[in-house]
Amino acid sequence: MKTKIFSSLALAFMISLGAYAQDASTMTKQERKEMRKQEKAERKARMKEDLKNTGRAIGETADEAAQGAKSKAKVAGEAIDSAATKTGRAVDRGLDKAEGAIINERDRVRAKRDSSRAEKARRDSL
Repeated sequence: MKTKIFSSLALAFMISLGAYAQDASTMTKQERKEMRKQEKAERKARMKEDLKNTGRAIGETADEAAQGAKSKAKVAGEAIDSAATKTGRAVDRGLDKAEGAIINERDRVRAKRDSSRAEKARRDSL
C-alpha cells in the first residue's frame, strides 16, 4: 500500500512537473508576436544591406564601363584627328600642285603672247 501511495504521489508529482515545464516553455501570444516582429525587422535589414551591396556593385560596373567607353572615345578621337591631319596635308599638297600648274600655264601663255607680240613687232619693223 505504501508503495502504491508513494508511486501515485511520484506519478502526480511528475505529471505536475511536466505540465509546469510545458507551460513555461510555451510562449505567450505577445512573445510570439514580438519574436515575429523582430525576425521581420532582421530580414528587412538584411534585404536592405543586400540592396545596398547590389547598388554598389552596379555602380562600380557602370564606372568601369564608362571608363572603357571614355578611353575608346579618346582613341577614336585621336584616330579622327590623325586622319584629318593626313587629309589636310594631302589637300595642301594638291593645292600646291594645282597652284604650280596654274603658274606654269600662266607663264606659258604669257611667253606665247610675248613671243607673238615680238614676232608681230619684228614683222612690222621690216
